[in-house]
Order: sequence, then structure tokens, then C-alpha cells
Amino acid sequence: MDDGSTDGSGILCDRYGEADSRIRVIHQKNNGPMAARKAGFDHGNGAYFAFVDSDDIVSPIYIEKLHDLTAKYQADIGACAFERNKAEFRAGKNGQWKEKCLEAGQMLQNWHGRYKKFETVMWNKLYHKRVLEKDGLMAEFSECRKYEDVLLSHLIVQNAEKVALTGQPLYYYRVRQGSITSERVSREKIAQNLNAQRTRMEFFWKKRYWRSFCNLLRGYLLHRMMFACQRLRGLTKRDGLS
Repeated sequence: MDDGSTDGSGILCDRYGEADSRIRVIHQKNNGPMAARKAGFDHGNGAYFAFVDSDDIVSPIYIEKLHDLTAKYQADIGACAFERNKAEFRAGKNGQWKEKCLEAGQMLQNWHGRYKKFETVMWNKLYHKRVLEKDGLMAEFSECRKYEDVLLSHLIVQNAEKVALTGQPLYYYRVRQGSITSERVSREKIAQNLNAQRTRMEFFWKKRYWRSFCNLLRGYLLHRMMFACQRLRGLTKRDGLS
């Protein structure tokens, strides 16, 4: 998926496409990660979908392992642990990793709790097609430009029956200078983040997932304090008071 890249990666994608007939390359004007994911979904013809951000690295067995996991537990979603800014994949003791299969309702009832590292992000998972297209969910993909994981991840889980988890870190999330996640905090970005969190909290309130709502409320208040401190530090530096 070439979402209006300017670093020559679109040309590299074309080379891969020419070398392997299984690879379909899509070029489009830059519209953000969710529009790119939706375009990939619209052009895909498989039963399963995975979304990998352009900055990140996945294990060579990333898809294979998650597919085996969903088959083993007859789950609609397979999710793996992830690590940040690692150059190599590490092996587990005796090659064994903890696994868990949850009913979708169980995961939603404990959102932002024990399985927080697995749940919120969209890029550490393999999805069966049906959970992405149910109830017109894909139409909402194109509406999200910022904080799409916060706005949509719980809606995708809601469309599933079961979610299978593995503690094996098959995905490496990298933060580089100039990426979306490393952008300087601005008033607009803070407002978008807090609004996304409130929208998610409203979902859990309406569904009466009280424990999850309390978990999210606690996180929301912590974020408000954190953003206030960041803004204060920024104003202090700007005014030469530091």
C-alpha cells in the first residue's frame, strides 16, 4: 500500500509486485493510515487481514503464528505481544509462550486492564474478514484521521466471538523522528486525543461495562494531567522561564 509516499517506497512496492504475483500494489494520494487500511481491505480477496504500519517490523512467522492461533482456538481475531524499538526477535524459554482465548465480551468487560497491551492497537492482530465488515464497520475506517486505534479497536472486538492471544512478541513497534506518533504535542492534537478517549468511554458506559469504564476514566484523567504538564513546560520554555 503506497499512501502517497515521498521516499521512493512506492517504487520499491512495485518491484516486489513485479517479482511476486501474490503481491498487489495500490497507489493513492496520502489520506492517512486508516484510509490506507480501508483501501487494502477493499482490494483484498482473502479471508484474513492484518495491518502493519510502515515504520514497524514483524517476525517472519507473524502471519503464520497468528493464523495457527486463530485456527487452534476457532477465534475471529489473533493477537500477539509487541515490543518497542527492538532490532531482533528474542526466543522464549524452550520456545514456549503463554496463550489465552477470551470471549469478546470478556475482553470488553476488562478493557484497559490485564490485557491492555494486546487490545487497543490495531496492528498486532490478524482479523477474520467478517469482523471488519460487520455492521458497516469498514465505512468508519475512512472517517478516522487521528487516534483511530482508540476509536475503533473495541468496535472490532465487539464484532468477534473469540479473541486468541499469545505472549510471543511477533511485532516490533518503532518510533522514529518525524513519525505521526512523535509529532510535537499541540492544542489540536491534545483535543483530538481526549475527544477520542471520551468517545470510547461513552461506548463502555452505554454497554454497562463498568469496570472497563472506570479503567478508561482513570486513564483519561491521567492523560489530562500529563497534557497539562506538557503544555506548562512548553509555555515555560517559550517564555524563557526554564
